[in-house]
Amino acid sequence: MKVLVAMSGGVDSTVAAYLLKKSGHEVIGVNFAFASDFVETNELLDISKSLNIKIIFRDYQNEFKEKIIASFVNDYENGITPNPCALCNGIMKFEKLLQVMKEENCDMIATGHYANIATIAGANVRGALVGASIASPQVRYCIKKSKNLQKDQSYMLYRLTEDQLSHIIFPLSDMDKNEVRKIALELGLKVAEKKDSQDVCFIKDIDYKEFIKRYEFGDDYREQIATGKLKEDDITSKKYFSKGEFVDINGKVLGYHDGIINYTCGQRKGLNIAFGERKFVVSIDVDKNQVILGSNDDLMSTDFSIHDVVFSGISKEALISDNSAIYIAKLRYRHDGTECKVVGIGESNKRDLVLKCHLQSPVRAITRGQSAVFYDKDGNIMFGGRII
Repeated sequence: MKVLVAMSGGVDSTVAAYLLKKSGHEVIGVNFAFASDFVETNELLDISKSLNIKIIFRDYQNEFKEKIIASFVNDYENGITPNPCALCNGIMKFEKLLQVMKEENCDMIATGHYANIATIAGANVRGALVGASIASPQVRYCIKKSKNLQKDQSYMLYRLTEDQLSHIIFPLSDMDKNEVRKIALELGLKVAEKKDSQDVCFIKDIDYKEFIKRYEFGDDYREQIATGKLKEDDITSKKYFSKGEFVDINGKVLGYHDGIINYTCGQRKGLNIAFGERKFVVSIDVDKNQVILGSNDDLMSTDFSIHDVVFSGISKEALISDNSAIYIAKLRYRHDGTECKVVGIGESNKRDLVLKCHLQSPVRAITRGQSAVFYDKDGNIMFGGRII
């Protein structure tokens, strides 16, 4: 079988390619340039030589900027905390992998993610190195949690479609990261000790607030201010950078903030004002340019809604017809999950289904824009969406 492997220059994708080749598959690597300085050419050339595989390069920076970075900036400017990795996996990374797979006449694609693929209707988990045919109408593909729960990346993959999943192999699926590094060390690969990437791939050495300022006003905006070409008023004229009110949950003014772009739900540090007691960001009112503060208890909630829903192990029709089912809802990457029911259906418009959800126990800081991913008891993703 001919397999196209997404190569980032890291240890996971490198070992994934090695395992596939060791299993007898023909392997081609591909590296995507989504953001400037993201391609680590020297490392990839070293990997190509070490594994004796061809690695090709594709530049999608313009499309990535339009689909992912613009959405990221727009969310923060509207008081929403985005999840760009989940969005990218669904509409960029795996879409491009499928495209290049066809161009290179490959049979399957593979990545170094720690996750499984399951089929619902018997729920038979596919072997990590076994290919798959397109599902029959009675079978649905879905992402399943890795047995390595410490590294499980299923949450970030919930937006993958059945067509994408039917062509994917995860060679590392349930492996331990130490085992992966050991393989790389035994092969003498330079990436064996390379640290895992933790941050948003397109933001390097700055925080998201500085990134958005550079996005809006140019990388040299500070020099523009120094030379008088750009005024501070030009920046604060943007509502999300302008000062506004801190208010409590009853609307009482407590002080003044430095622009809603600086705050996210659950935040305590960086408020830059003393209240005499611990205060947290509970929500953001963009229209009033207000940041609502409260106690930690005010952040606890059991009810929320999602939209932009992606169905995986269950169909839209099946979910709507059964409101008694209990799912495990994971509301952020490091959240263990909480039992949850879908208690209502609404439509914000003709194309966007809204699901109203109720947790069996309260969760702290349920945040607009973050992903809510719903699993069954076996760790299969049933559906997921964006929190409203």
